[in-house]
Amino acid sequence: MPPKLLITGATGLLGSHILKAAQEWWHPVGTYHRTTRRQALRFFGETDHGRIDLADYGETKAMIADVQPAAVIHTAAITNLDYCEKYPDESQRINLNAPTDLAALCGDLDIPFIFTSTDLVFDGSDAPYKEDDPPTPINVFAEHRALAEEGILAAYADAVIARLPLLIGYAALGRESFLYKMVAAFRRDQEVILFGEAIRSAVSAAAAARGLLQLAGSGFEDDVNIAEIDRVAGRLHLGGRDHVSLYELGLLILRILGRNEQLAVPISVLDSYAGLLDTPFLAARSANVTLDSSTAYELGYDPPPLRAQLEELLPPQWRPHSGEPETENADSEEANGGEDT
Repeated sequence: MPPKLLITGATGLLGSHILKAAQEWWHPVGTYHRTTRRQALRFFGETDHGRIDLADYGETKAMIADVQPAAVIHTAAITNLDYCEKYPDESQRINLNAPTDLAALCGDLDIPFIFTSTDLVFDGSDAPYKEDDPPTPINVFAEHRALAEEGILAAYADAVIARLPLLIGYAALGRESFLYKMVAAFRRDQEVILFGEAIRSAVSAAAAARGLLQLAGSGFEDDVNIAEIDRVAGRLHLGGRDHVSLYELGLLILRILGRNEQLAVPISVLDSYAGLLDTPFLAARSANVTLDSSTAYELGYDPPPLRAQLEELLPPQWRPHSGEPETENADSEEANGGEDT
């Protein structure tokens, strides 16, 4: 039997892509929490899975003992910045305590553990950021992720902290990702307000998933050989090669779709606090948090150019002069939200 890979938050945007990509070389096991059991049965099919509250240490310890994974990729999180700002205790429980406890359990058993952190641990004042740049969080979510990084490495020095940028893509279960909402609006000829100075090293969830699986046990080779590779440890950035603002990302999508570029409306991060948005943000937003991912590139992580990733995500029938009509229900075929807790 292939080695078992435990994927927490497997019904979320990133987790679902890892689960799909892992099928070839691993025996994947997925966890979920807020997904309904009916949805889980439909989503996982014959893949091993189970509901768990990862903030419950006893449940988590029992799960590790039962699954006996060869490696763990932890994607489960509450990723809504304003929700975390409003409910900091819940954010601490899920975004800080749960991953720290899980890392300690993996450390006790010397199980490769990968924690998916975020570029938002930085405040955006000194990009591009390298792995050894100190975090400068400016909201509750970022603070808890930065503290989790420290706690994880203190509990398990051989753990991997994989900092990820803005992820683009779709997932199942009717959740609406950032990309989904933007594309759906553009296809209805609706304007979308986008930050002009919020620059990210965006990458598709599929490309990030491939990089994480390489870290988990392939050694950037074609098969899984955990016992033979030189395991990566510590912090590693898995950003894309293109650095674009959210506004520029919107323009690129409009060009691919052949839509009016004026549908992308630039706005400053500062404008969100000046009452220029219908619903002002609770959490502060970072500006330029681009990642220097050169170390990962040298290891073999190789995300395609951003335009190529977007063209793969935007079906030809959504674009002009394809020879095929648009379908009314295309938007509802796949939708996605953030990571499942």
